[in-house]
Amino acid sequence: MFGRKSTSRKGLARSEKKVARKARRVEGKAGRAGKKAGRKAAKAEPKGVIGTLTDPRTAKRALSVAKIAGPVVAPYALKAATGARGFLDDRRAMKLGVTADEVAAYRGPTGPAGARIAGLRSSIDELSRRHTADLQVVRFADVAKARLADLGTAVQTSASMPPARRRGTLSAVGKELNQIEADLMTYLVGSRNQGSGRAVI
Repeated sequence: MFGRKSTSRKGLARSEKKVARKARRVEGKAGRAGKKAGRKAAKAEPKGVIGTLTDPRTAKRALSVAKIAGPVVAPYALKAATGARGFLDDRRAMKLGVTADEVAAYRGPTGPAGARIAGLRSSIDELSRRHTADLQVVRFADVAKARLADLGTAVQTSASMPPARRRGTLSAVGKELNQIEADLMTYLVGSRNQGSGRAVI
């Protein structure tokens, strides 16, 4: 009798262990299937731009493409950047009335006034070179160049002023330059009229 009970208990314990093992296997399979389904769902979901950009696989792909394409594309990118910079410098030079090489000297808020002073100075030099015998032109050139030197100093000084004061200074300098320009045009047009025998007004 005792022998039967012990064998039935042993058989019962074995069958319980089998059931427990099967249950663990089923749980493991279900867990793995759940993880797999989660990964598939994550892949299927649209990540959006930020999700795509921050994805490690995207970063690795971008790095590998950059390693391959970088040396090929770099010279063209540099050439395009240099061309764009040259074009912008040419446009600014035309706006300021200076050569493209001189554009760097006339950057910032005081640049246009400085370029205008330089342009007037070269025009006055040209006028005095062509009319060395005319005392009126020589006197105008001396006075105008001295005034332009003072205005150039004022423009350079205004670069370190607060914006409101700088605007006021540049406005005053602009008015003075307008007057010098008008006088210069009188001499240029007047000298042409004199050369053609017309009376100067």
